[in-house]
Amino acid sequence: MHANHLIVLVLVAACGSSSTPKPDAAQNGFTPPAAPLTAYDNSGTMPVMVDADFTSCTAIGMTTVAVAVSTTVKDFQSHNAVPNAMVTAFPGVSTQQTFATGTSDASGNLVMTIPPGTGLFGFEMTTTDGTTMPTFLLNQSLDTDPAMTAQTISKIQSVSVATAETLPALIGETRTPGTGVVAGALRDCQDHELANFAATVSSTSGTATPIDGAETYYFTPGVDLPVRNTQEPSSSADGLFMVVQLPVAQTAYVQMWGYEDMASVGGPMKLIAELQVPVLADTVITGDYQPAAQ
Repeated sequence: MHANHLIVLVLVAACGSSSTPKPDAAQNGFTPPAAPLTAYDNSGTMPVMVDADFTSCTAIGMTTVAVAVSTTVKDFQSHNAVPNAMVTAFPGVSTQQTFATGTSDASGNLVMTIPPGTGLFGFEMTTTDGTTMPTFLLNQSLDTDPAMTAQTISKIQSVSVATAETLPALIGETRTPGTGVVAGALRDCQDHELANFAATVSSTSGTATPIDGAETYYFTPGVDLPVRNTQEPSSSADGLFMVVQLPVAQTAYVQMWGYEDMASVGGPMKLIAELQVPVLADTVITGDYQPAAQ
């Protein structure tokens, strides 16, 4: 579970770009990196380069018992608790098939019961006071040990409307109502963030068919804010990306492409990770990504 790493991914929720493509964005998200994929350990104050692991990822199993999941809803920017947040959980990316619900208390805490037979699942966070944007968190999983009937996700994070309106100016974007945002973080099989990949949202699985008009931006490590592609033309040491100005689509495929070694740089890129997602209007879709299980 990596919900606690996704705080910075929701800063541009529902803020697409203007109708004119930005020359400093990675058009269609598919600018080939100039270097091979590199893994970083970001647990300390500075990123530390480590050996990348692309082969030991394992398939996600199914729970066999109901699991009481404790978590806290927090605002990504202030880190304050979000009271009275309505949280739903759903299987896979089936956002309409709710199987658990909960409302956070005055301290942002809540407990949700995830049913047996659950593999990957997601959360949706909303509030009724109009201060928070709808935020989805996909690709979550639980320990499948039947003895683990109570588990904790340290926090899940939502984004305020004020932040969603303000921070896109950092990359020269203006809000385009009705467009969607997809964002995420790519990590290797040891949960180390990966640098030097290209991210896109494709209309086809397994092949890159970038959705027309999509613009990809990457983040400055440490600061964890999106920057223009003149500063970060591919992912940096924090492994974060976002794709904006996406038309609504029932099915799309978030893809990360790159080179696994120096010898392959300049040749055909390899598909490192992919996740099927919906693209929803005025909503941010976030998720965690790893190489496919071998």
